[in-house]
Amino acid sequence: MSDIALSHFELKVRDLGVMEDFYIRALDFVVTDRSESMIFLSGHEGEHHQLVLGRAADGDFRSGSLDHLAFRVGSLSDLKARHAQLAAIGDVEMEGVSHGNSWSIYLRDPEENRLEIFTDTPWHVAQPVRFAVDLAMAEDELVAWTQAKVAAMLGYRPLDEWRADHKNRLVDPNADG
Repeated sequence: MSDIALSHFELKVRDLGVMEDFYIRALDFVVTDRSESMIFLSGHEGEHHQLVLGRAADGDFRSGSLDHLAFRVGSLSDLKARHAQLAAIGDVEMEGVSHGNSWSIYLRDPEENRLEIFTDTPWHVAQPVRFAVDLAMAEDELVAWTQAKVAAMLGYRPLDEWRADHKNRLVDPNADG
């Protein structure tokens, strides 16, 4: 079984100060290290850096090669709190989405990099799935509404069952699941 886990991303940016400010305000990241041309940020106690902002060299800025950066939060309550925090910033356009197995907020940072902040739902469904959700709904209403929507989808089952099968597949790629 592989022990590989996503560690961090580096974004080449035009304005380190603007980008640092955004990630501190939007995701509660802290600066763990910095140099003249790089800033290391993290929002997790076990990770020195989850995101590195590197100053793009003049004429070396390329965009469009990365679809989005995804950041997991621990619960739907946490996601709703993040949604409120981003709304309070005032100039952040957000899209509430579910992929059946997650609830997500999609947004763009000041240099148009697309971000996803998400938390798992208690279910798994076959991917791809994408539909709009209203994160302003009460938590219990959103859970019930989402479950009603995904219950008939291909692959619907409790997330714990899917994770157990997935773990077995990581150990034995020929295992059923």
